[in-house]
Amino acid sequence: MAIAPTRSSLLQVRKTLDFAREGYDLLEQKREFLVMELMHYVNRVKILEKEFSIKTRNLRTLYLKALSRGGLLPMQEKGKKVAPDYGLEVKEFFVMGLKLPDVEYLAGTGFIPFGGFDAGPGLDALAAAFRDLLITLAELAGVKSSVWRLAREVKKIQRRVNALDKIVIPQNEAMEKFIEDVLEERERESFFVNKLIQQRREKEAGQE
Repeated sequence: MAIAPTRSSLLQVRKTLDFAREGYDLLEQKREFLVMELMHYVNRVKILEKEFSIKTRNLRTLYLKALSRGGLLPMQEKGKKVAPDYGLEVKEFFVMGLKLPDVEYLAGTGFIPFGGFDAGPGLDALAAAFRDLLITLAELAGVKSSVWRLAREVKKIQRRVNALDKIVIPQNEAMEKFIEDVLEERERESFFVNKLIQQRREKEAGQE
């Protein structure tokens, strides 16, 4: 052992051991909470991916209908006359100290690119479906980003938990036992030495 087997060393090892055990418990609680959050976001991804798939098929159906009614050229010409007005707003919030994104699709007044140009119900429905798809896509992007961040954090915490459980705590427990054994052995030796000295003194005193 590299550390000197003294009482002060024993106190220090016990202090380190208590700190490591406390850290292990806290990290394990944090890991369990983040795993639950991760599962929640994973389930949300599945739901949003299903919604995205359904809305994509719906958008394709509306597009083919609009295309069959007027052809591609009229759609392109009408689409050029209005500049789309939309964007994304990305906010961040903290979960157990981890920063997660919240992505929201922002639609302006011109989010329906065919409105006002005698587009008809077909193109209006197509534009509305496209906007609805973008809303889902924006949320899906934010949720997937949260999944990756949570997964990385859980993996990082798991490494720390394993290090404490498999290395730090066992090493300090072994160190504690080693020092305790050495100190107990020293106490026994000191006891027997003192007893021998006392017996010798008593014997010498009896001979006087």
